[in-house]
Formats: sequence, C-alpha cells, structure tokens
Amino acid sequence: MSITPLSLDNLSTVPLAKRKSDSDERDFGAPYHQGARFSDFLCSLPNLGAVRDLFSLRDAIVSAKRQDRPVIVGCGGHVVDAGLTPLLNRLIELRIISGLALTGAALLQDVEIALSGHTVCLRPKDSDDGVLRISKETGSLINEAIGFGAGEGWGIGRSVGSKLLDAEEAQHLDHSLLATAARHDVPVTVHPSIGADAFNLHPTAHGESLGAAGMTDFRLLASMLAEASGGVIINIASDIILPHVLQHAVDAARNLGHTIDKLSVAVIDQNGSAHAAHLADRLSHPGGHGYRFTGPDEIIVPMLFASVLELLEGDIA
Repeated sequence: MSITPLSLDNLSTVPLAKRKSDSDERDFGAPYHQGARFSDFLCSLPNLGAVRDLFSLRDAIVSAKRQDRPVIVGCGGHVVDAGLTPLLNRLIELRIISGLALTGAALLQDVEIALSGHTVCLRPKDSDDGVLRISKETGSLINEAIGFGAGEGWGIGRSVGSKLLDAEEAQHLDHSLLATAARHDVPVTVHPSIGADAFNLHPTAHGESLGAAGMTDFRLLASMLAEASGGVIINIASDIILPHVLQHAVDAARNLGHTIDKLSVAVIDQNGSAHAAHLADRLSHPGGHGYRFTGPDEIIVPMLFASVLELLEGDIA
C-alpha cells in the first residue's frame, strides 16, 4: 500500500491574539539577587503552577490565623523523621497551628527524638538476623502513658504528651511535637494502626487501653473538625491512614448535624498517592479549595510556613 504525506496547505489557523494563554509574563519568575531577603526570594518565584497553589494556601493559613479559624495539621512518620518538628513546634508556640493529628509511626518517632535526640531504625542495617528490634524505653513510655491516660479518659496524644513533660529521661523535648503541644495546651490526636505500629509489639502494650485511648482521640478529632469551617487542614506524608481518619471524622461530625464548609484542604505527599490527593477534593467541598503538592515534605513544608511567617510578620511576636 502506498501512502503519501498529508498536505497541510489548507490547515486552519487562529491569530495569536485570540489564543487563550497558559501563562503571562507578569507571572514569570525573576532572577534572585545574592544577599536579598527571603521575601525577595519568594517574589522571584513564578506565580504559576505549584508556586501559585503554595501562595494561595499560604493566604488561606494567614486568613485563618487572623480570623481565629483553626489550622489543623496531620503528620505521618516521615514528617518527624525528616527533621521538621522544630519548625512545627514554632508554629504551635505562635498559635498558628491549632491542632495536630498523628499516625502511630509519627508518635513513635516523636518519642524517640524526645528520649534520644534521634530516631532509630527498627531493622538495623548492620544486623544479619533480620529480627525486628523494639526499643525498651520508647515502648515502655508510650504504653505506660496510654495505660494511665485511658484510665483518666484521655486520648493517646494527651497521655503521651503529659508523660513526656514529666519524664526525667526526656532530654530533647524542644524537638518533640507531643511535648510542645502539651506545654501550650494544643490538642493532639493519635491514630494508631494496631499490629502495624512497632510499640504495639512491646511487652507492656495493652490492647484495651490502646483501643479506648485511640477511640477518644478519634472523637476529639471529630470535635475539632466540627468547628473547622473557614479553616485549614493540611495532611503531610500520610497517604493511607490519616486520609481515611480525617474523612471519617468529618463524616461523623456532619452526621451529627455540624456544618463544615469553606475548608482549605492541602495534601503534601512525596509519593503522589491518588488516594491522599482525593482527600483534598472531598473535604474541601462545599465552598472550599483543595491543594495537592507532590514532592519532598522536607522542602515544601519549610517553604510554605516560611512564607506564612513572612506575611504575618506584623501580627506575631
């Protein structure tokens, strides 16, 4: 079969002036000049794509702070392991973050940092036997705190945070989210995955206490979200557990008659999980806005909150 090239002589065209533009030179980036302020660096970024979304989320956080609306941050374990806790602690101290939701992995690593100043590998790379190692001190503190707190009707977050403040062996509390939140009376909820979180395997683990305290924290999160209209929810580095928990907590609050709308919901996920990204669209409806950032949280989170602090410079000490 013989095929001849298609003639393009009669192809229709459109004047450039009538074409819809993707970007405008007014939104283009500008060269950064050595020695300039961080605010100048922000102004040098192109106001397009992910940067535009970052600035829009920044504005939502600033608006929430100024209007006394909640900013609730959910953290997976990588947030702690990536060294972001001192940054988040400063935002707790400034009352920019009004509530936290943590996975069990984030809880474990936060306590490890409070006790030792670093996180540890569950399966040491220099070990040849492949046996899972559970830190004695970490598991004991977490499970003893949960056991006591459950008897008081407390959730996991309050139980472990209070325990850390009283623990003589916790010498690195300035890096602990739980301790900082407890010190400043900021609510923290923890949402464990029984059998998946390493502290469940510790000899002091008590299933009834863990279940009771975990359920208390879920109800506390639902209460926080029931009052979240006009606020901001940010889920960082949890692509399975927290998206489910946040959605169910909102569903429970709405089922009980609470109106939750005009939410700005952001997902920061280095894996680009479609499930986590879907959370932003679902929770931001109705009347809100969803944001999805795929990339390393150790870069995106500092950039986001540094831009927030720049804009709030005259509002906070």
